Amino acid sequence: MHPHLWTIPGINFPIRTYGFIVGLSFVIALLIARRRAKTSNLDPGVMTNLTLIGMIGGLIGGPLMYFLHYHNFGGREVIGGVVFGIVCALGYLRFTGRSILAYMDAAVPALILAMGIGRLGCLMFGCCWGGVCQTDSGQRSLAWAIHFPYFSPLYIEDWSAGRQEVPDELMWINPEKLKSKKPLTREPIPPLVLEMDIDNDELVMNYASTAYTFGQLKNSAPESKALIAASKAYADAKKAMTNQNLYAIGAAAHLVELNAKDDTRDLKWADLRALSKKQFTAWVHPAQLYDFIALTLLFLLLSAIFFKGCRRGTVLAWAMVLYPINRFVMETIRTDNPREFGGLTISQVICLAIFVFGVILVVWLRMTREPQKSPSIA
Repeated sequence: MHPHLWTIPGINFPIRTYGFIVGLSFVIALLIARRRAKTSNLDPGVMTNLTLIGMIGGLIGGPLMYFLHYHNFGGREVIGGVVFGIVCALGYLRFTGRSILAYMDAAVPALILAMGIGRLGCLMFGCCWGGVCQTDSGQRSLAWAIHFPYFSPLYIEDWSAGRQEVPDELMWINPEKLKSKKPLTREPIPPLVLEMDIDNDELVMNYASTAYTFGQLKNSAPESKALIAASKAYADAKKAMTNQNLYAIGAAAHLVELNAKDDTRDLKWADLRALSKKQFTAWVHPAQLYDFIALTLLFLLLSAIFFKGCRRGTVLAWAMVLYPINRFVMETIRTDNPREFGGLTISQVICLAIFVFGVILVVWLRMTREPQKSPSIA
């Protein structure tokens, strides 16, 4: 897992690994599709438009399906992006009067490869994980099983479901929620906060320490002289605070609280950062790699069919048969999607529909005597 690839110097803009890999996959798909368009007497310009329209449709369809499914825009459904992207591409070909079967035969294998490469982006981001793959003693069941680090999507998902234990030291009260009327609950500290240099921020640490002492005395000894001194120290520390990061203040307060609860220890923020790096999820199947391998093989198989020379639409038809089979199987390995439809995920239901249409198209192509065939590409 490596969600950030690099940061652009000067503007400090992070390049996300997932977005970079997905963008790269579309470039590769476009180059392959244009090459096949040229060698099969199709218009490369139309293929470029087709690919870009399909990409835009996919970028819209993924979040749209996620919203319709979960009623929020917190993620994306790949199968929704695939379906909506293809619908947009078909609409473009229909509108421009181009041969849908010919262009889709040339474009679909490249699309399959792009989706496979995109799964490497999923692996780097930490989404689309597989099911648990470990023994009762906590050892990996298979040599290629993987686990994800602290605060990864799977780590947070398992923590929310009560399957992941998080050390108390790494559980804080998010300072942004202090003004909320809801009961305060502790949650894992985000990595960006853990990476802050709290130990060397004397202003923040002094403020958090004096605030804690003042609060304790205010509750336990409201009329003591110590409270007056603590109140003055707290007021001075607060006055010295200007434009301080809210998360830094919350982190310092959390550290002070931890040390106050146990006089025998002197925890540093660096200790919590080191502790977080030792936290991992359970071992799971690398479903992202499984899908990458399967879709790469499917790309090669569909390409072989295309190169062989066959009736127009044959590549598209077999893609509609074989891709749903692969995705259906992958959904049985993955555990990130709810099984809401008779034990099936929404992606599996959609795959069944695509599979049925694919079989119908295969049968129709075998029965028809359409004279035009995809050109053999030697």
